[in-house]
Amino acid sequence: MNKKVCFFCVGTGGHVLPVKNLIIELENLGVNPKEIYIISDSRGVQYLENLNANIYITDAYMSKNGILGYILNFPKIIKSIYEIKKYLKNQNITVVFTTGAYIAPTAAVISLLLNAKFLIQEQNVYAGLGNKISAIFAEAVFSSFEDTKNISKKKLIYTGPIVNTTLTRSDIVLLEKQTIGFMGGSQGSKQINRYVDKFMETEHHLSFNIVHVIGKNNNKLDIKSKNYRSIDFIEEMDDFYKDIDILVGRAGGGSLEAAYLGIPQILIPYKHGTTSSHQVLNAKYLEEKGFGFTANSFEELITNIKNIAEDIKNIEFNLENIPIGNLTISKELYEQIN
Repeated sequence: MNKKVCFFCVGTGGHVLPVKNLIIELENLGVNPKEIYIISDSRGVQYLENLNANIYITDAYMSKNGILGYILNFPKIIKSIYEIKKYLKNQNITVVFTTGAYIAPTAAVISLLLNAKFLIQEQNVYAGLGNKISAIFAEAVFSSFEDTKNISKKKLIYTGPIVNTTLTRSDIVLLEKQTIGFMGGSQGSKQINRYVDKFMETEHHLSFNIVHVIGKNNNKLDIKSKNYRSIDFIEEMDDFYKDIDILVGRAGGGSLEAAYLGIPQILIPYKHGTTSSHQVLNAKYLEEKGFGFTANSFEELITNIKNIAEDIKNIEFNLENIPIGNLTISKELYEQIN
């Protein structure tokens, strides 16, 4: 029986799309998609359309109370592990790979039960609780950032982020009238939506075209302007990136994809809940590297938009290249199943 790989990815596009990009690389290397298994949830599976891999949807438990939440809901986690183990039984899974989030500890346990090699990808400067715990059992942790914190340094291998390589910098053509893309992550952001509404009330918006990703669960804004276009949800990020000159968004791991494409960013890090630490630190890193600027208020947002727009006009915005981990990681996975 052929050796197989199983990916664990749940939740937002930031955790699921890297897996999709790795699968594309593996297929290019000659791996049969039928030898690839994916464990995801109802939120994550929407990003996995048009893949020929084997997909299993689980009701993975997500704690909102740190370790205590996992302890109190231990029976739910055990049930999930049992069902996934049953699904993967006799499939000869030799390597388990996770992109983190709340499924990571489950992936670690499954790797032990299957006697499979366990690998992790960490997308943020500050590793989340799931990856921190799971790294104890991992052979390696591939990091998107150079100095990843809150995780075992002995396990870290810096590769750069996993991005969509079907689009390159040469595909980004600056238009005569600059376009700002507002996007609050794959789930949308009420804060960024409020900023868009406020921005459209100022005279500054007249100088730009606006593409606004609202988010599936957020209400549309009552904006009637010829230079404003709203989208609930983006299925093909290529089309979005091609259309914009400036990105206003959160500072999740996916922000490195815009940096890879040379798109200047204005970062509004989410400062609440479990994602607060890594988004603030991601934004700090990106700002220090010159990939963008942090805006902690609406006034700072306006200032940054004006400055970046002027730099683009004067051809003074040329972002440095960043390494990407697609090929390095996919080759490692390929070697494990061949």
